[in-house]
Amino acid sequence: MSAIAVIETLQAAGGVLLLAAGITLFGVAAVGLIRLPDAYTRLTAVTKSGTLGLVLVLLGVLVMDPSLASAVKLGLAIVLQLLTAPIGGLALSRGTYRSGAPLPASLQYDELSERRPGME
Repeated sequence: MSAIAVIETLQAAGGVLLLAAGITLFGVAAVGLIRLPDAYTRLTAVTKSGTLGLVLVLLGVLVMDPSLASAVKLGLAIVLQLLTAPIGGLALSRGTYRSGAPLPASLQYDELSERRPGME
């Protein structure tokens, strides 16, 4: 085997591993969306797993097609995903809170409420 063939094989294997990890995280997000008990933890699972899953998939594509054009496009997509997904998750969580969705039973106090224990 020539050195180029070994590099191409390692490149393909690395790309497949990154793609598989990203797809697995999408699966984890889907399971979290179905199995978690309240809207707030569901949003957290989908936002975190979905964001990291997409970044891993995009990195896998970049490893499999390492051109300058791909690097610029995928790098921009990754940066935008990392900047917008947490903000979108926060906006959805606040909207969920404002709609009156019940808070988890394990929550000690409500930081967003006007009335907090000890502040009367």
